[in-house]
Amino acid sequence: MPQPVLLYKSKLNNRGQTMFRPQNSRDRALELVEEGYISAEDLLTAALKYMSTDDVEDMLDANELSDRFMEEESYA
Repeated sequence: MPQPVLLYKSKLNNRGQTMFRPQNSRDRALELVEEGYISAEDLLTAALKYMSTDDVEDMLDANELSDRFMEEESYA
């Protein structure tokens, strides 16, 4: 069964109408930083505290930031 699409209010369009857009939680988190509701560092800290250590390890590996990639290249 398909998941319901969550909507949230967006800014007013050029006609003064409230627009509704599909909510993507990743995009919303980035918007919160862009709009100044939370700093990027605080959002990162919150995400890392929420994630399991396995999740963090997978994320680092998927972005080629894990130890196995760092060993291949020496960063000074």
